[in-house]
Amino acid sequence: MTPGVEAWLRGADPALRVGLLSHQAALLTTGETSAQAFRRRFGANLRALFAPEHGYFGRAAAGERTHTEPHPLWGIPIHSLYGDLRKPTPDLLAGLDLVVVDLQDIGVRCYTYLATLKLTLEACAEAGLPCVVCDRPIPCHGLPDGPPADPGCFSFVAPCALPLVHGRTHTEVAAWLGLPHVPAPLTPGPEADFIPPSPAIRDRVAARLYPATVFAEALPQLDVDRAGPWAWRVLCAPWIKGPALAEDLNALGLPGVVFHDFTRPGVGGIRLHLADNAAFRPWETAFAILRALRRRYGDGRLFDHPQARPDWMTKLAAIPHWRELI
Repeated sequence: MTPGVEAWLRGADPALRVGLLSHQAALLTTGETSAQAFRRRFGANLRALFAPEHGYFGRAAAGERTHTEPHPLWGIPIHSLYGDLRKPTPDLLAGLDLVVVDLQDIGVRCYTYLATLKLTLEACAEAGLPCVVCDRPIPCHGLPDGPPADPGCFSFVAPCALPLVHGRTHTEVAAWLGLPHVPAPLTPGPEADFIPPSPAIRDRVAARLYPATVFAEALPQLDVDRAGPWAWRVLCAPWIKGPALAEDLNALGLPGVVFHDFTRPGVGGIRLHLADNAAFRPWETAFAILRALRRRYGDGRLFDHPQARPDWMTKLAAIPHWRELI
């Protein structure tokens, strides 16, 4: 399916003064980035870019605050929405005729592009400014998994009552939120190349496995090879015996996933193999892994460990009773 921005651009009035929330991962089927296509269509009327977590150029690490800076070629501001501000202010929207959102998302609640979309829609509604929301294919479309976020656990990584894997494109999210927007849905045709939307989501498989292993952010004693080639596909620690843990997990017959031993010098662990994308259930898989770790290694290796961050786990799971599930 072709990104929705392409059909919208063909009919867009070049006299409009536009702000674009996007990043370099948003490619068109021509190979251009969205911003390049907007610059060609609108010229100087592309007044500003807005950037989510990881920055417009996708180089900032997870959780790293970014700052507003000028575009190195065009001189227009790239306003950071992951620094001092998380929501566009009226001053930033002044002088624009509309805002367009075109982000490569992955359909997972704790991936912060969902929160940035929601806050941008709210800001535009408050300013009386049209917001065009463009769809891109996501790896888990139509495959939700997990309970809805509890309102008492809402945060920037759980901004609304969607499940951990919500499986919705951005126009579907905007419609579900009930916020004013102009939809630019996918259209039949060729698909644009998938460019990593953040440094550790290197391909569609990593994006699909991410919600099954993201809980390791709350357990820093576990390694998901975030900076390496196996990011989100593995779970390692010096004390894990990979063959035994993989055997435990495979005995459960979890849908769509197979576990393999993953061993390297000084470290043992497991590697997740996505065997059936449609059958895979990341929420179920995540808590099965946690239960298996707890049975083999005890609470002292998990959330009673001095490095553990149970408060962050509450934000990721977005339910208050997650401990009961392990």
